[in-house]
Amino acid sequence: MKNKTLKILALGMSIVMTMGLTACGATAPSTDQTDTSTGKASSAAKNDKVSIVLATNWGEGDAKYDYFYPEFEKFKESVADTIDITLETYTTEDYKTKIKTQTASGSLPDVFTYWGGGMMADMCDAGLLLNVDDYFKDSQTVKREDFEPGSFEFYVAGDGNTYGIPIESTRGILMANSELFKKYNLEYPKTYDDLLACAKVFNENGIIPMSMGSNGGSPSEFFFSELYNQYAGAEEELEALPAGGAFNTANAVKVGEVIQDMKNHQIFPEDTVTNGGYGPCLQLYTDQKAAMTYTYPWMFESIPENIQEMSDVIPMPQMPDSTVDSSTIETGFTVYGCLINKASYEDPAKHDAMVKVCDFIASDELNSSLVKSGMIPCKNVEVPYKDQKLIMQKTLDYSEGKDLVQVHYTKLPSASAISEMESGLDELFINAITPQEYVDKVQESITK
Repeated sequence: MKNKTLKILALGMSIVMTMGLTACGATAPSTDQTDTSTGKASSAAKNDKVSIVLATNWGEGDAKYDYFYPEFEKFKESVADTIDITLETYTTEDYKTKIKTQTASGSLPDVFTYWGGGMMADMCDAGLLLNVDDYFKDSQTVKREDFEPGSFEFYVAGDGNTYGIPIESTRGILMANSELFKKYNLEYPKTYDDLLACAKVFNENGIIPMSMGSNGGSPSEFFFSELYNQYAGAEEELEALPAGGAFNTANAVKVGEVIQDMKNHQIFPEDTVTNGGYGPCLQLYTDQKAAMTYTYPWMFESIPENIQEMSDVIPMPQMPDSTVDSSTIETGFTVYGCLINKASYEDPAKHDAMVKVCDFIASDELNSSLVKSGMIPCKNVEVPYKDQKLIMQKTLDYSEGKDLVQVHYTKLPSASAISEMESGLDELFINAITPQEYVDKVQESITK
């Protein structure tokens, strides 16, 4: 392994170990602008700095901040003579609220990282976003073919145009503490009955079997989809969602019933709200108070080295009446990218500066750096396998040869449907609503 270069595929069928991958590199476009009526350089190019706002939730406290910010500072310094760039960072939920407000007022940041799918639908409908093919035509350093083709799917709107540069893909994993399983003489559970048997032993010894909860729908929304994909027809149902397919399927009800059964058998923490969210769920596991947890690579920065050493990545146990072998699939999808304010990009005074900022976000240098935080890039960049955290190496080894399946988050047609899914899962996990009531609530939001 030590001499291999890792090519991470965003939405392919496997993780590929290979040699000699080609990185992109060319001269960045000039920021000089010429007034065609006079033949003279414009005052914006000669005398004034162009003001650009870059917004993101990669702020302090986010795993990517320590890797993003130094690269941003270097970029900011490199363009200081021509661009006055303001970085705005927010926590995730504050960011969603901010962008929603700015969408309504038509005052989006010039360049911003964000989610696609239903989360960008209102912006697309309002004509606020740039078709990124326009950017790729203008950029001298970044081309569409630099990215895995399937990674753009999350940013394709109903009109068939692409409105985002895919940056981050991801994988869902079930981690198991090998030392706790050995201590209680248990095998990793392969079936639901195995899981119930393990849960009984762990509960008798004060160990939470699986750290999983739901606070604002995290991490439960991806966990729900992980289970959902074990059932026949799930893949087709998910693919149909963006064009008006049904959420309230028999499969969705079944998964809701299984989740509540897991809660009733004390597989999860008693308080799934307080212990919901990625941080609290992972904390129970890293404190060795839980034997298993379901998480995503953006949390790898928070896993101590000793816990990485004793953790194995294992298949999700086979759920009742499911027909798709859980050991052959893994959730894998584009989750984040870069959006471009159309009005700003088409402003002659800002255009060249906008291209430079987008080139920075999509650069090999930034994307390679962000991998250290646990990000799996959508861009084909060279990433030395041996330089990754041990848990990332284990994740990539586990992912090899798996069929990657999608999640409801990337397929639901609107932000309101996503919000209904998330809040409804909080209620489902505390048995406040029935599985049928849950799927009907989400379906009603889609229908509206």
